[in-house]
Amino acid sequence: MRIIVICIISWFIAQLIKFIINLVKYYSAKSKDKEYNKITVETLFKLGGMPSSHTATVIALASSVGMHSGWDSDAFAVAGVFAFIVMFDAIKVRLPISLLTDAFNSLQDVVYGKDVTDVKKVEGHTLPEIAGGVVVGSSVAFIMVRVFEFLA
Repeated sequence: MRIIVICIISWFIAQLIKFIINLVKYYSAKSKDKEYNKITVETLFKLGGMPSSHTATVIALASSVGMHSGWDSDAFAVAGVFAFIVMFDAIKVRLPISLLTDAFNSLQDVVYGKDVTDVKKVEGHTLPEIAGGVVVGSSVAFIMVRVFEFLA
């Protein structure tokens, strides 16, 4: 159960960092009289962006399991493969679909006008966003397990 708590904390910290980054971007754009998405409570639960909260969560899971059960354990192997699949999906599947959705919605606007509802976009991640998630997830796991001895 404690490993789940570490994963939730990692997810929350990644989302909080993402919220802060979006807040800085919003006020920076506002000071330059540029438009940027309005910041709301929903922004805290937004998908996509820096860092990847999905990656932070699965890396926290794999790291916690590795530190608790051993890096050569079957449990770590399962968690590691799961983390790899999630990160691979974010970069190689969801990111291209995200870009295609943008192109489709733009094309749809040209053909049918602005009256047509856009296709809902599924946010993917870039490699730096995935790397940010890896840093957050492994850091949270390390601090919780090694510093606070949360799994002792």
